[in-house]
Amino acid sequence: MLSIAKLLTTLSLAATSSMALIEVVGTHENLYLGAPIDQPLSFRFNRQDATYIAPHFAWINIPAGARLTIESPDGAQKIEYTNLNQTNFYTKSIQGDTALLTYTPPTNGTSGQDAFFVDKFAHGFPDASPDDVAATPCGKGNLRTALCLKSSDPIKYQKAQAIARLFIDGSGLCTGWLFGSEGHLVTNHHCIMDKATAGNTQFEFGAECPKCNENTTSASRFTCPGEIVATSSTIIYTSAENDFTLVKMNLEPGVSLAKYGYLQARASGPVLNEPIYITQHPSGGPTKIATALQDGSLGTIEDMSVRSCVKDEVAYSLFTQGGSSGSPVLSATENVVVALHNCGGCSVKDGSQLARGVKIDKVIAELTKANVLPKDALANGAAPQPSSISPTPTTESPKSTAAPTSTPNPTAKTTIVPTTAAPIPTPTYQSTTVPTSSTTQPQPTSTTQKPRKTCAPKSRKPATPSPSTASTPSTSASPQPSTVTPMKPTTTTPATKVPTPSGDCKGCTGCYSKSLGSCLSADYDKATCASYSYFQTIWCGN
Repeated sequence: MLSIAKLLTTLSLAATSSMALIEVVGTHENLYLGAPIDQPLSFRFNRQDATYIAPHFAWINIPAGARLTIESPDGAQKIEYTNLNQTNFYTKSIQGDTALLTYTPPTNGTSGQDAFFVDKFAHGFPDASPDDVAATPCGKGNLRTALCLKSSDPIKYQKAQAIARLFIDGSGLCTGWLFGSEGHLVTNHHCIMDKATAGNTQFEFGAECPKCNENTTSASRFTCPGEIVATSSTIIYTSAENDFTLVKMNLEPGVSLAKYGYLQARASGPVLNEPIYITQHPSGGPTKIATALQDGSLGTIEDMSVRSCVKDEVAYSLFTQGGSSGSPVLSATENVVVALHNCGGCSVKDGSQLARGVKIDKVIAELTKANVLPKDALANGAAPQPSSISPTPTTESPKSTAAPTSTPNPTAKTTIVPTTAAPIPTPTYQSTTVPTSSTTQPQPTSTTQKPRKTCAPKSRKPATPSPSTASTPSTSASPQPSTVTPMKPTTTTPATKVPTPSGDCKGCTGCYSKSLGSCLSADYDKATCASYSYFQTIWCGN
């Protein structure tokens, strides 16, 4: 019987001959979770069979002396935040179906505000079986594990070090590559198309397996982890017309990109029939290199002008897959970039399936016109040749000296073996596994169903939307959820000091939430009202 995944793929390919190959591998669920700055909190994120968990903070305000950790149940993966004030970001993902959040308050008695607010969390779909993976969304060639070419073709292996696995907005996968010597990275516009997406993209280099293993399947996404050098970036330039984006990564403290090198481009672009290869992260797996077709012949530029995801692209038969979007297409003789892979699907020409890419000279022309072409971006220091095309950016083009976005890079450290935390009471983790009305924290509700690969690049955006203004408060403000009323817990919450009403009750005679703008039900007593301070509750009763 045809699997659901195969059926959806078949219908998708029947509907269109072009497909932007972004790989959607997860979704997110809304959640309202916070804690007063002076109170400890523990919480368990869990989704059965999930491949990863990644909480999203609308804001975080961890004072000196306090600590917030997110870790796997066995402690092998651990992220720690201290003395941090930041808004709107995903944490590094925890691989597996469970992540534990623990907040330890400072010992100096700091009070008066909340420490953090989690407005959603992402989780990965279960890994597809080989039968459920569309084996060749485009192309008919063979993929080689990068490490397998280290001795036999060291130049290709060295060039592959400059590519990154992109994990976008908690749910999408693409490929990107270092362009020039100043730390810029290029990917597709349909992968990173705006400031919000750039601010929530994780960049991972060196994601290759320690041994040459040609049997790794495309379904093994996130395997062979490398170095996550940044969890956010700043857009320097983006073009929907030619489906590319140039970003500058907000590097983690102490990170250097020098060991990865960088790629250069040929100013004149691709040449018909020239041999090529593609370095990529198909389906979010480890680094792969496509060099030859199934009959052993070299991959080549087979068509210089096809109308596909964007007009006037080049075409080739090398293997690509969802997650390969943004990969560099390199000349096999000069080892320079000649095209930017962006489209599969596939179109059929003379009985062969062809993948497509943006001519790199078009990318160079736009960046040169906007005066943001990175240093050392062109091979042999060549100046770009005059182009017959006068590209016009489809979006506003920031200058290369643009200040970073207002969202700084998280000051977080990742350790393999967690250090021993200061003694705190053994937590009883709240669970997101089986939401019921008796839990002590409001529970998430699924907002999306499992998406599939989609088509036109202009609509290509990861499945997780950017948080609304209402759910992304400033770093100093309390959260402002607008649609969810907290559920009354059945357990008794110890009474704490309740703010005195100051004319903000709006006629309410019980528990009033300023963030929700409404009076909560009569079931909320004085103690329960106080426990929901992250909804800006005040007690208006006697």
